[in-house]
Amino acid sequence: MGDRPVFYIIDGAGYFYRAYFAIKQRLATASGLPTNAVYGYAMMLKKIVREKNPDYLVIALDSREKTFRHEMYTEYKAHRPEMPDDLSAQLPYIDRLIEGFNIPSIRMPGWEADDIIGTLAQKGAAAGLEVVIVTSDKDMTQLVRPGVTIYDSMKDRVIGEAEVIEKFGVPPGKVVDVLGLMGDTSDNIPGVPGVGEKTATALVRQYGSVEGVLNAAGKTGKKKLDENLKEYADQARLSKQLATIALDAPFEFAPESWKYHEPDIEKLRALYGELEFTSLLKEIEPEKPRPKRDYTCVLDNAAFAAMIKEMEGSGGFAVDTETTSTDPMSATLVGVSFCAKEGFAYYLPLRHSYDGAPQQLALEHIKPALKTLLENANIPKYGHNIKYDMIVLANEGIYVNPIGMDTMAASYLLNPGGRHSLSTVSAERLGEKMIEYAEVCGSGAKQITFDKVDVLRATEYSAEDADMTMRLAGLLRPELERERLLKLMDEVETPLIQVLMDMEMEGVMVDSAALAGLSVTLGDDIKYFEEKIRAAAGEDFNPNSPKQLGELLFEKFKLPGAKKTKTGYSTDQDTLEELSALHPLPGLVVEYRQLAKLKSTYVDALPRMINKRTGRIHTSFNQTVAATGRLSSSDPNLQNIPIRTEAGKKIRAAFIAPEGRVIVSADYSQIELRLLAHFSGEAGLIESFRHGEDVHARTAAEIFGVAQGFVTTDMRRVAKTVNFGVIYGQTSFGLARELKIPKGEAQRYIDGYFKRLPAVRRYMDELVNNARKTGYVETILGRRRKLPDINSTNRAVRQFAERNAVNTPMQGSAADIIKLAMIAVHKELADGEYASRMILQVHDELVFECPENESAKLCAMVKEKMEGAVTLSIPLTVEVKQGKNWGEAH
Repeated sequence: MGDRPVFYIIDGAGYFYRAYFAIKQRLATASGLPTNAVYGYAMMLKKIVREKNPDYLVIALDSREKTFRHEMYTEYKAHRPEMPDDLSAQLPYIDRLIEGFNIPSIRMPGWEADDIIGTLAQKGAAAGLEVVIVTSDKDMTQLVRPGVTIYDSMKDRVIGEAEVIEKFGVPPGKVVDVLGLMGDTSDNIPGVPGVGEKTATALVRQYGSVEGVLNAAGKTGKKKLDENLKEYADQARLSKQLATIALDAPFEFAPESWKYHEPDIEKLRALYGELEFTSLLKEIEPEKPRPKRDYTCVLDNAAFAAMIKEMEGSGGFAVDTETTSTDPMSATLVGVSFCAKEGFAYYLPLRHSYDGAPQQLALEHIKPALKTLLENANIPKYGHNIKYDMIVLANEGIYVNPIGMDTMAASYLLNPGGRHSLSTVSAERLGEKMIEYAEVCGSGAKQITFDKVDVLRATEYSAEDADMTMRLAGLLRPELERERLLKLMDEVETPLIQVLMDMEMEGVMVDSAALAGLSVTLGDDIKYFEEKIRAAAGEDFNPNSPKQLGELLFEKFKLPGAKKTKTGYSTDQDTLEELSALHPLPGLVVEYRQLAKLKSTYVDALPRMINKRTGRIHTSFNQTVAATGRLSSSDPNLQNIPIRTEAGKKIRAAFIAPEGRVIVSADYSQIELRLLAHFSGEAGLIESFRHGEDVHARTAAEIFGVAQGFVTTDMRRVAKTVNFGVIYGQTSFGLARELKIPKGEAQRYIDGYFKRLPAVRRYMDELVNNARKTGYVETILGRRRKLPDINSTNRAVRQFAERNAVNTPMQGSAADIIKLAMIAVHKELADGEYASRMILQVHDELVFECPENESAKLCAMVKEKMEGAVTLSIPLTVEVKQGKNWGEAH
């Protein structure tokens, strides 16, 4: 920027919202105070003061009073929604944050922050300062000129005159003319009806200004446009005035008082502590001496023998592998790290293969010693996501046993809603910043595989992984005990790791030919829907373009409920389903998207995921993702294949058993409703389940006030939706949308349900009330889910937390139960010398591959173990089926 002093002006008002929406993860203190906006604001301020090193710095803020624009136009900003409650609750803390950063702020009654910024920019440039406006507001581009640029810190982008022309098609001085013609819905600036951004830009480029455009009314060659330009000429002039940022706000221009000063550490320390910003607090704390690190690269027999001796003499050690792939079934082992004592770790390189790589110990020569060590049943092994390391080592013929602790699973149990990578947990729990993978291997096109990394650099990186894992194991175990989660860790999550490992390594067969045929069929179906979509639209357009679709729905067809996003109108599935009753196009697009997603995600992708060595697909089961405790799967995600659609059934039918074997599926029947009956003690539900009644038919009879014999199929469908909706805390609005009925009718169904099952209502109220006091809910095995928003002042946020308070004990307990069943079945498969193998888990279902002559024995055993996993006040029931493929067995 040259030698001139640099003057940064921050759009403080705009960044309230940017910070609020930028932090997608819900952040809150233990007491429930929302903090995401404050945190995002802190990150933005930190970026400016650290990276930009401004000479002068000021923040412009809005005042609460109406401005001169309201006098010009009483409807100015009239339709802007109220600030979310959980954002307004954070504003006092943002004020304190600004004070802590020692940044002066300007706020003036009757003037917007934009006008303060405009005046500062004008006077700053005139005074010879290099002005940088920190904002993401497109209206600010009118201020760009020589000596004045915009910096969007969220996108790390600088906007000068060239960028404004590229964006608007006009120079900065003409931006207000474009805005005057097109208007601005967020500020309720009317503009000229029918004139959007493209039209406004074209007109200004052709005729020079709003006045030039208005003078050309009648000459544009477009009848309706000419009519609107004549009729709304005064409105266009007013809109330009409203959009024009003032350059003469009446305050003293005193740059010397805006010189940048270092933050007030004491104020920031107090604020960060109060808001529980652990990572930010660590940054401003005096640097502590780094714990001792003594890492050894094992390159010869003597060092290897010393390492083995140390591990054998320990009470347990951490182990971590380095490989060439994130997929453990395809990965090549490159090296292994070990740590038995904090600060002292080893890295054993095995297959580094770059030019100049040192001679490494051959795995085939040292494998017996490694195998003896890692399979020693008397020495616990610790790992972070140890299942990955176990699979990699098992593919080398080394079977790690026993698992002392997986620190990723431990972190998850303590905070199910958090992030659990080793670097994140180490930073939060140990205050240690770890070497990132990208620092060692690079990223993007320049990324190398680990076998090309220098062994000394690899030692630093990998030994650190083992060291941090060992430190975390010592730290997290006592915490699990304090939180009464140790039994859940030792008896469920830890033994489950071996179960999941065996399932992942076993994999499942798919019929590539069947999928290829299905791909052709779905391709034809998709083309058919494309034709119907274009017919419903009345024009040719790209159905994969949310922007084009939004313009059709809300501008051409003028359907209600338009919601603006950064890129246009929202056309998500919920929006389209709501609109499907009003016009055929939204419903057709929903069906089209579903087919296209199934084709790309499963039908076309699955054959490419077949492992070349095994000929099978090996999904990964994730223990530490879902906050309820449920398992998820990835690469591929087999939990999202629809059950009821024809396409979904055909995809499941492509999961097959080899010759002489069958697929067996065992599925819990209505387990969450049974848990609701058990927890609530509701006599009506308990009676239904104990007598094997159709619980949905009974609910229908109670809701509609008829005898069960008169319950129709439609009544039962409604009752089933209500039964499961209650578990998920569904509102009348949600139920009405799902059943496509009026909201009042949906509310009557819900009211009727709770009137006849009052114990369910009492139980749910107790769940929510207890969560308000404790901040969490628990499952049947004591798994906890924290609900920091349960006392939020924002109604929508609070209601979401309340729904989770009701849902988690049922869904989480169902997850607990199937995990217990998996452990029991897995043990019996091994002890009973079965040839059958458990291959998949999907929600409440277990899937097995089994010899045909063993299926009867397996079905009986699985049913017994699953139904006996826990004892409830009502029986658990399991439906077991078999077939040549998953579709037949389901």
